[in-house]
Amino acid sequence: MKLRVDNPRWGARTLHTKLVQAGLARPPVVSTMHRVLQRHGLVVAQEHRAPKEWKRFERHAPNALWQIDGTIVALADGSKAWIVDLLDDHARYAIGATAIRRFTVHAAWKAMDTAITEHGVPRQLISDDGLQFKSRKGQKPVFFQERLAALNIHQLNSRPRHTQTCGKLERYHRTFKEFYADNGPAATIEDLQALCDRCRWYYNHERPHRALNQQTPAVVSDTSRKMTPDDVRRGGNTGPRVLIVSASGSIKYRRRRINVGMPLSGQKVRVTEAKDFVTVHLVEDGRLLREIVDLGPVGTYHGKGNKRGRPRKVPQARAGTPEGKLSGMS
Repeated sequence: MKLRVDNPRWGARTLHTKLVQAGLARPPVVSTMHRVLQRHGLVVAQEHRAPKEWKRFERHAPNALWQIDGTIVALADGSKAWIVDLLDDHARYAIGATAIRRFTVHAAWKAMDTAITEHGVPRQLISDDGLQFKSRKGQKPVFFQERLAALNIHQLNSRPRHTQTCGKLERYHRTFKEFYADNGPAATIEDLQALCDRCRWYYNHERPHRALNQQTPAVVSDTSRKMTPDDVRRGGNTGPRVLIVSASGSIKYRRRRINVGMPLSGQKVRVTEAKDFVTVHLVEDGRLLREIVDLGPVGTYHGKGNKRGRPRKVPQARAGTPEGKLSGMS
């Protein structure tokens, strides 16, 4: 109980992991610990929801793919500040957190450059389509795009209103907001940066992660070999390849078919693969169209999950019968 009181954000699963790490031979099972916490009013029972069937994906090695995004917080005087966060997709390792006043394209690149200096050059980077990262359609590339191209970093952009694409980074934002609520607010940008550094250390080295089998991102990252430019030449990544969408709205890639939608017929798409994880982007604007975790055997068709066939017709009421019912039927 004392461990929970000292660490109010830890749930039963994290407490169980910490007790095992402390050398306790047979700690109570997670479900028992959760009931004890509930009995003492230390957790609030949440409404049960059916889990969404997201198919989790992760890259096979550190530096194969980074995620970048900004989040906004309030300082002690009520003014707003930004934090530019970067996360490695493989181990969910927080590789950068930079506190700034204004989220500009140059501030975004400064955060990226700091992370590169510390961790090396990633193969790919994914972000939303904010103007800090990407120019508007038909306009000259912004400074951030130019620097990525100079380092041969392949830029990806998530689909609008499709937050699960950068879900790992969104989850890190949530962890920081909880940490900030407990330890903030910061008085200055310098104080905010100090809190960012503390939270990043806690997240990487102390907080067990359920998706990592209760290991920390630092442990997983340290035991994995980082991807290097040589891996691309040895086949660690395939592509990118540019293909044209067929009249039926699909592309043929490595003897499999991938549906991207008939409205895109005749347009060019860019296909990139890393260890059987495939992404499809529209060449014209870089928009992310598909993410496929497993290509499957030769001949596999990857549909979009839409139901086929015409919509069912609702029976019309006949004259002289109650509305919505057919004569002879109850």
